[in-house]
Amino acid sequence: MSVGLAITKDEIDIRAGDIARQFQRSFGDVLTLQQFLAATPNADLIALGYTDAEVADLKTAFADLMELGTIWIGDAALAAPKDFRVFVSRLWGVGAF
Repeated sequence: MSVGLAITKDEIDIRAGDIARQFQRSFGDVLTLQQFLAATPNADLIALGYTDAEVADLKTAFADLMELGTIWIGDAALAAPKDFRVFVSRLWGVGAF
């Protein structure tokens, strides 16, 4: 007798499908915010309470995520490996890594 939840094909299928859907939704969300950030002058974000450095981190993180999104859909490729977590990690807060 096993302890905890039993693993089933349905559980794996549901989890895999949910992750794939979340991944795709996330890239749509990245595109939306990246378009907003690209069109918004730094001064407007600073007026909301961000510092110059925070604006730079935010815009760089989403530029990186957008680049990753273009790789995801096959519109771009990297010439060399890149760690996309560098600037994004500054946004994800406590508890992640």
